[in-house]
Amino acid sequence: ASKHQLRGEPVSAAVAAVAAAKAATAAKAATQVATGVGAAAAAGSMTTGGKEGIAGKGSPSPNFDPAAQVGAMAPLGYFDPAGFCKKGNENGFRSLRAAEIKHGRVAMMAALGGVVQHFVKFPGFDAVPSGLSAVTTAPGTYGFAALFLVAGALELGLWTEDPSKEPGNFGDPAGLGQYNTE
Repeated sequence: ASKHQLRGEPVSAAVAAVAAAKAATAAKAATQVATGVGAAAAAGSMTTGGKEGIAGKGSPSPNFDPAAQVGAMAPLGYFDPAGFCKKGNENGFRSLRAAEIKHGRVAMMAALGGVVQHFVKFPGFDAVPSGLSAVTTAPGTYGFAALFLVAGALELGLWTEDPSKEPGNFGDPAGLGQYNTE
């Protein structure tokens, strides 16, 4: 037999039991996180911003045409194959546009975080593994919970849509002086 040949190692019942217990704990933590995220999403879907909608205006305009809004350009033009946004429904269009911009911003932050988290570790989080397993490993779970709560507070309190501005326009919330009205 070659010295590089693979061989099966016997696994004791105790080692198998420990591995099963770790897997069960990780599954339970993931279920709790998923339940919390689902509950927060359900609560967020119920906050429509009153009769105007999330980013809507007080009175609908029958002359509103979503195909004439910013973003409809060649070669695709106006793209709404499922028919979510009807003519005259400015409130619905503004709410969908705000959600589109918000999801794009979250995706950009997630992509950046996916790269940065590999190279940068906060103090106290040195033992947390990189990647998705950070959410199921303490203290990564606590960091995720804190991030979730801060994001929720910002979403529901500070970063609310203003019907007098275009969707997604929060001005210069950090006060960097790099925002203008053009």
